[in-house]
Amino acid sequence: MNLSNECDFLRTLEDVIDDRILSKKQGSYTYSLYLGGVPLITKKVGEEAVEVVVAAMANDKDWVIRETADLIYHLLVLLRVMGLSMDDVCRELRNRHKG
Repeated sequence: MNLSNECDFLRTLEDVIDDRILSKKQGSYTYSLYLGGVPLITKKVGEEAVEVVVAAMANDKDWVIRETADLIYHLLVLLRVMGLSMDDVCRELRNRHKG
């Protein structure tokens, strides 16, 4: 599978996040984050970002991958709660590349 296909999973993950939130799935970690709102989610984003830094400083690539996955997941939840998506972020990145 090429890199593009691997990253296509982000759209699937956004759909899963939407499903957990819209179905009010009790016991779902995603739904519990949603209920905690932006304050809880941003706390988790901050924690995960620090963990990525610690893993990088330890020069542990596998750990960096795992912590980055956690960070991206929490960022996706934050985007959704704020009414945004990865498409919005990609659009901004593309606009910056044009400039």
